[in-house]
Amino acid sequence: MKNRLFVFAILVSLLAGGCSLFAWKEFKSTKGQFSLTLPGTPKEQTETINTQAGDIDLHLFLLEKSDIAYMVGYSDYPEDLLKVAKPQQILDGARDGAVSNVKGELLQEKTATLKGHKGREIKIKTEKGIIRARLFLVGSRLYQLMVITGKEKALSKNIEKSFDSFQILEK
Repeated sequence: MKNRLFVFAILVSLLAGGCSLFAWKEFKSTKGQFSLTLPGTPKEQTETINTQAGDIDLHLFLLEKSDIAYMVGYSDYPEDLLKVAKPQQILDGARDGAVSNVKGELLQEKTATLKGHKGREIKIKTEKGIIRARLFLVGSRLYQLMVITGKEKALSKNIEKSFDSFQILEK
């Protein structure tokens, strides 16, 4: 009888623990005009980045778990920059900036689209792990989705789940 109760207690704890792995929920930013699914609620922060085009506010939403960090951010580029720079140049700059900022190595890059908007999917190797990112230019707004982990293969389905859930909200 004691063995059955012990086994039952273990099964209940495993079931409860396993359910927390699936506690994904939709996160929306009305100001950022996007939504995506994450395994928790991210914390918001804003940084002002000094660029050649002037100061640009970078709005970040960060969710850190024990072995993975999810980040989604957006920034609005000045209209004057968009008159002289092509979308590919802006995406190239975002890619190069991401690699440079983490002192990483670009491992992979491919084109991506989101409802007709141009984008990139990149993979960067750093000292601390792997960064997978998707970048989309929607009008004058650059959206950045990033996942940082040392266990990319083990968490690949979760990364794709979050990335694939990303949507631009209508005004």
